[in-house]
Parts: sequence; C-alpha cells; structure tokens
Amino acid sequence: MKGYDNIAVNQGIVLDLPFREASGLITHDIAKPHHIATLTGPPVWTDVHAEGIGPSDLGILEISGAEYLQVPGANSLDLDFTGDFSLAMWVYIKAAGAMTQMLMCRNGTDVSGWAMYFTPDAPAGHYLSLRTNQAGGHTDCYIAGIPDVTLMLLGFSRDSAGLSAIGYKDGLPQVTTITPGGILDPIASGAARKLLVGVQDGEAMNFGNYFSWRPRAWPRELSAEEWLGLVEEGKHWFGV
Repeated sequence: MKGYDNIAVNQGIVLDLPFREASGLITHDIAKPHHIATLTGPPVWTDVHAEGIGPSDLGILEISGAEYLQVPGANSLDLDFTGDFSLAMWVYIKAAGAMTQMLMCRNGTDVSGWAMYFTPDAPAGHYLSLRTNQAGGHTDCYIAGIPDVTLMLLGFSRDSAGLSAIGYKDGLPQVTTITPGGILDPIASGAARKLLVGVQDGEAMNFGNYFSWRPRAWPRELSAEEWLGLVEEGKHWFGV
C-alpha cells in the first residue's frame, strides 16, 4: 500500500481534513502541517448513510447556522496563499437559501487573502465562486449551474502566472467566468486571519447549510488528471 506522501496528488498538500474522529470538538489535519481545527458551534458529527446521501458509514460534518471550523491565524500561515493554489471539498448543500454560504476562507474582504463560497441564484442555477482580496478591492471568478441537495466535489485551481483560475465540479473543469483583468494575487494576511470552514471572516455571516467532507488545499495548481483522481478516490463512499 502506498504511503500518504507517495500518492501523487498529496504532493505539497497543506490541508486535508478527513473527519476521522466522529466525535468531539476538534478534527485533525492528516497533511504534513497537522493543523488542528476546532469545531465551533459546534457542527454535528454524522455519516453518509444516516443522512441518506450514500451507502457508507463515512463520517461527515453537518454545518448549519452558527457552526463552523476554525484554525488560528498563527497556526495556518501555510494557507496564506499569494500565488498558485487549489481548494477542494465534497459538499452537499442542504438548501440554497437566500444568502451566500462560505465553504472555505482565509481572508478579510477587500483586505487580504482568499475565499471560496456558494451563492444562490435559482432558477438559473447557483454559483461557486473564488475571490482574492487586494487591499482596497477584490477580484472574482465563478462557475454556474451548481445544484443544491446534490453531493459534489467542488473546487478551484488558480494559476498566478496567468492571473486565472478554473472551477471544477466532480473532477471536470467548468466554464469559468473571470473578473476583467484577471484573478489578481491575494495580499498576504499573515497571522491576522483564521482559516474558516462554514463562515466568513468575523464569524458572524455567510454561515453554511451543508454536509461536508475532506476540505483540502494545496499551494499549487492541480492538473485536470489530479482533479479526476480526487473523484475516483472518494466516489465509492457516496455511491456515485
């Protein structure tokens, strides 16, 4: 059996939260930085079969209302991306609602850092967006047609050289609409911003309403083949 670090897609990975604990108020990162995320609120431990979204007993987290994960800013400096990076997460949006739902962020809007979030826009189809912040402004990109009440692997890969990004759904690249002028480099946040899953910076808005599994992040742009591999390695848990 291959070791974790010998699996190609894990090269350089700096966040991987598989939610193995199934109870308690912390969850551990199995990537080399070994971040410890505190469950605040807290989110509810559950499993795929119990929620009727697949056949397995894989542990997942239910995030709804004022529930989220956090890693302190001083402990998440390796997630303070300013160049190439990729973000991925298995998500089941329980209900689109009327407000933005934050998937992952380490940012201050129009100040610094990055954010990946879900925005409702029925009936045309919802949006998954990536934002980078530049000390007085921000740049965005998005993919459309994201459903709710559907399990998906969602994410983005950003190319700093081209000031561009590609959004992915279930391992496949999607048509990605980009702010004119490109996706500019995020301004570094340093220790000022936490890594958050399920809420915006400030921990008072853009709460999630979804089931989540395995938030991951890399300081590099994943290839199209690697995105397909992420789906292949995880789909059996969900019967897809």
